[in-house]
Amino acid sequence: MIEKQSIMVVAAHADDNEVIAGGTMRKYYEQGYEIIYVMSTNNMSGANSTLGADGKIVSVSEPPEIMSARRKSECDAAAALVGTKPIHLDHPQRHYRDAAGKFHELRYGCALPPGVPAGVPSILTAYEDAAAVKRLTDLILQRNPACIITMGMGTNNIEHAATAMLAVKCFWQAVDKGFRGAMIQGREDYTSFGDVNAKWDTFVDISDYVDKKMEMLAKHRCQMPTAHEPDHGHRLRVLKWGVACGCKAAEVFTWVRRYDRPDLDARLLTYSPLIAELMHHSR
Repeated sequence: MIEKQSIMVVAAHADDNEVIAGGTMRKYYEQGYEIIYVMSTNNMSGANSTLGADGKIVSVSEPPEIMSARRKSECDAAAALVGTKPIHLDHPQRHYRDAAGKFHELRYGCALPPGVPAGVPSILTAYEDAAAVKRLTDLILQRNPACIITMGMGTNNIEHAATAMLAVKCFWQAVDKGFRGAMIQGREDYTSFGDVNAKWDTFVDISDYVDKKMEMLAKHRCQMPTAHEPDHGHRLRVLKWGVACGCKAAEVFTWVRRYDRPDLDARLLTYSPLIAELMHHSR
């Protein structure tokens, strides 16, 4: 029998893991995979959005320590659906609103908001910080996932791109130290930089896991108060990708490194299910 495999998902904000790979996580968790759920930021920014009785969304800004605690709690609830707990790298986001609702942007030498320790680089510069890079590189080597999933670079959210830069840099440093797993980047479907984010190399068929993906997204209530609705954008997106991929619903990816035979069983001469599916669906 092939030994138990694991998937590491490294994303920026609470709900991003589910956006890029929620269906994949649910599908392979049910096949026995361990899910390693990594958040790069401290989630101190954003707003608490609720759905009113009239169907309108009301968003209220909260100070960073409250926002961070709320969003991390929602991460706990989502990660529990795949049998795990989030690992928070806790890099500060680039901005926040204080208790009075005033907007602040983090810059070099600025005062830090409550709950943010000194000396921790923001997510925008974490990929340049030796300690931050070593920490994630060591985590990759310790947990040794069959595949790492992270964010893409063709995105209109700079913290998503910065998370991708950190994850990819750490991946290659881990490879230099003997890591043999694969890495893929999720496609976010933005077109700010032309059609680069409409291109994909491979996909995971999540036709039977759309509802379970949306169930995970719904745990992020302050960001996704309408995730239960049948025409929610993230539901429609995976259905659209399904049309492109020849199935009902899909999550699409580009390869950073396809594989280095990380899970080949010498007796059976076969790969574990995730790597086999990604290879089969590659073009």
